Amino acid sequence: MTSTPVSRGPILAAWLLGLGGLLAVAVGCGTSNPHALGTYERGRFWVEHEKYQEAADAFEVFVRQNPTDSLAARAQFAKARAYMAVGEYPLAAVEFQILTQDYPTSDLVEAARFHEGECYYFQVGRIERDVTPAYEARLHWLDFARAYPTSEYMPQVRQYMQEIADLLVRKRLRQVQVYRQLGRWDAVALALDRILEEEPTSQIIDRVLWQRAQVAERLHDPDTAATMYRRLVAEYPDSERRDDARERLADLPGDAAGNS
Repeated sequence: MTSTPVSRGPILAAWLLGLGGLLAVAVGCGTSNPHALGTYERGRFWVEHEKYQEAADAFEVFVRQNPTDSLAARAQFAKARAYMAVGEYPLAAVEFQILTQDYPTSDLVEAARFHEGECYYFQVGRIERDVTPAYEARLHWLDFARAYPTSEYMPQVRQYMQEIADLLVRKRLRQVQVYRQLGRWDAVALALDRILEEEPTSQIIDRVLWQRAQVAERLHDPDTAATMYRRLVAEYPDSERRDDARERLADLPGDAAGNS
């Protein structure tokens, strides 16, 4: 099932704080930062207090003033994550790109490339909206998978890509509905065939198979209908349409129903 992106603030805060360990100076509940401008610690302080915009600004100053410091790559990474925490995903994606370009030997490059993909994914809104970020995220993660096939992030990448596939299928099924309303059944069949070809990993392909079989029957194409019903029965044993597909298959003309 496609999940709607939610706020990552608390998770990002914990992640960012892990970059530098515990603060050396104990502080109270106020928002006055005891660390000097241009220091890495100043950015860490703001992260601890969930002041992510202030943290991003502080890390920006540190990187600009200390581009060759041993902590520069970490500060760049922390800045990008801070932007993610406030929902500035396009800006965060750019900051991750800067890290991979300016610090290509950093041990944070792999994580930066993964989170860049998240920045694209988290821009995906309701199904009615533009799904271009979903395509961008998928292309980015396909490249990531080629570069880091054994990465610890791969399980999460696969989950995101599954969700993207489901989202895109839902989007395209809404478009198919327009052809249905116009009675353009050949166009419906073609659109469904393309979904089956281009989104085979979606968890809701059983819905596409069912619709394609129904359209085939309407177009007096029992062989195609039988093929779709058989796939649904064989490949999706948990589908709510499985029993219906078995019944429809039995009702098809003898030659179509009996073909293997």
